[in-house]
Amino acid sequence: MNKPTITALITVQEIHNSANSNLPDAHVKDFGGKPLFQLMIDKLLGVQSIDKIVVTTDSEKVRKIYANNAKISLIPLPDAATLSAENSAERILEDMPTSDWFTAHALKKTAGEHFMQTQCINPLLSVQTIEAAIEQYYNYVLNDEYQQFDSVMSLCRVEKRLYDNSKYPKPVTLRNEPHFVIFEDTVFNLFNRTSFQKNNRQKLGKNPMFFEVPEIESLAVESPVSYKLAKLAFEHKNRFNMD
Repeated sequence: MNKPTITALITVQEIHNSANSNLPDAHVKDFGGKPLFQLMIDKLLGVQSIDKIVVTTDSEKVRKIYANNAKISLIPLPDAATLSAENSAERILEDMPTSDWFTAHALKKTAGEHFMQTQCINPLLSVQTIEAAIEQYYNYVLNDEYQQFDSVMSLCRVEKRLYDNSKYPKPVTLRNEPHFVIFEDTVFNLFNRTSFQKNNRQKLGKNPMFFEVPEIESLAVESPVSYKLAKLAFEHKNRFNMD
């Protein structure tokens, strides 16, 4: 089977960070001696099947570090002059950096068919996990034997004991066994341009293949507390079997 190279998409916001963020400077926070964005981009540079990285950014720090790297293309954040009224710059800049709005903006600025969109706030995500997810994209999305799959979506498993409160305040009984819930964690999506356009410009296809990211690797730096937790985990990564 032909295994085409992948273009990675990532957004780094320093000035216009997400309006919903509890940690406005998360993308440039120091982590192990590097800003978070550099830690993630350097991991992507270490993935053999990724031949190009498109960084959507408003950060001069990013430009200074990667301006002369032939493998990296830097594109500006969207502005009102280049977008329609429906996709206003204000609307996009208030959305998550992994939203389909940012994806569509990046795809307009680059060539290629196969993409991985990720974010820079998962500092514990490993190169091995990225490579395994890409291999799953090759084996299931691009394999003619599994034509039902059109993308790969990262997931995180959460196991909790749940109860039915529909009869509240009557006594309720907890389940004897933990119930698990799987949800999209936005760590990454693997997709292609054809399916993106076919699915109304959405990365999440009609039949995505799920990829479960290890719990520790899906930890996102989104608040002061999660930032401290991630740093503690990184400092003691040998306890979590992380390289």
